[in-house]
Amino acid sequence: MTSTKLTGLLLATTFLAVGQTAAAEEVTIYSWREQEIPLWQYISDNNLIDGVTINFVRLNSDDYDTKLRIDLQSGGPDIFQGRAGAAWLASFIDAGVIAPLEGVDLSNMAPAAMTAAMGADGQVYGVPFAIQMESIIYNKGVFAANGIAVPTTMGELAAAADALAAAGVTPMSFGARSGWWLNQVVGEVMTAGMVDDATAQGLIDGTVCFTDPAFVATLQAVADWQAAGYMNPSPMADDYGAMRTAVALGEAAMMIDGVWSSGPTSPMYEIDPGLEMGFMPVPGDNGKVYAFGDGTYLANAASEKAEAVAAVMAFTATREFAELFVAQVGELPAYGAEYTVEDARLNMVANMIATNSAAPTPFFAYALNTGEPSYGQLVADGYQALLSGGSSAEEVAASIQAGLNSWNYVGAANCQ
Repeated sequence: MTSTKLTGLLLATTFLAVGQTAAAEEVTIYSWREQEIPLWQYISDNNLIDGVTINFVRLNSDDYDTKLRIDLQSGGPDIFQGRAGAAWLASFIDAGVIAPLEGVDLSNMAPAAMTAAMGADGQVYGVPFAIQMESIIYNKGVFAANGIAVPTTMGELAAAADALAAAGVTPMSFGARSGWWLNQVVGEVMTAGMVDDATAQGLIDGTVCFTDPAFVATLQAVADWQAAGYMNPSPMADDYGAMRTAVALGEAAMMIDGVWSSGPTSPMYEIDPGLEMGFMPVPGDNGKVYAFGDGTYLANAASEKAEAVAAVMAFTATREFAELFVAQVGELPAYGAEYTVEDARLNMVANMIATNSAAPTPFFAYALNTGEPSYGQLVADGYQALLSGGSSAEEVAASIQAGLNSWNYVGAANCQ
């Protein structure tokens, strides 16, 4: 067994536990993360939280926010997973649904991951659960069968795509019907690969405008891939699931996605149990992957099971939970102290995050998402307009800038 210290990194399905005593109190957790089903089943079945059983409810990712808000109006779950960043947390804080976290030792959590749980007031509201990496993911078997070396420049990427297309393989699978994937994954991976960190930070600070040629180039690259026939014929008709299916089947060679798709519970392995995936940044001038604290476990302040909820929340901040998270979910936990990682894939991902990840994260930036329309919504809408042929890269960039200016975001005065 090897022990990897990860301090310093960027830094509906339901089950009921069985075999528990009648005295145990049931805590309901809402999540969009299918990959956590076996984790919480294991915790509950093995009585790892004394006196508590878990009812883990997995909701569809596309509908998660809406369903969660509706259910919270009539009590809702005891604990729910929140997406990262102060902008997402804001409405729940304002409504009194969540309160600053107390009684949980967070001293061993990765410091950079804590931003996922932090409100605009600087207070921590939950326990972060994972460090994620997003990049181009490629089917190693397809690359090998077609003699493709991992591209290190945009020119090499285009040459690889030409060779794949000539062999009847779709070079890049896009699931553009899923708006969340466009803004949280595509937008951020393209920026990390093509826009230097200083310029990306300027986009967040408002000192650089979204009409800057460096940002426009990220949009133009995607438009060029589509025009060159490097994508599936109708990217707007395919969703996230269809995108992953195409790569798993070997019909497509690459996709832009998160490392979670390579974990042991990924549905891609149901299609091809022997599937091997590799990771690479968009090989632009910046050439970095995108990494972030994924989200948080949040306690519903209205739960009538406060003691049991507190026990669950405390458990999620422990080394025991971190090692279970690695073993059961196959992802890097937000735990920042030493813990055991036996998975070579995760050790490689941890190294890529530590040595070659972009620092700025526009999608999660409070300054870009505190008003409406948010940066996230504008990017999703913009990419869909681009891929449907309704707008050029320059027009999409101008639309993003105008949308942000409409609510006087931090860069409005500089970017009129």
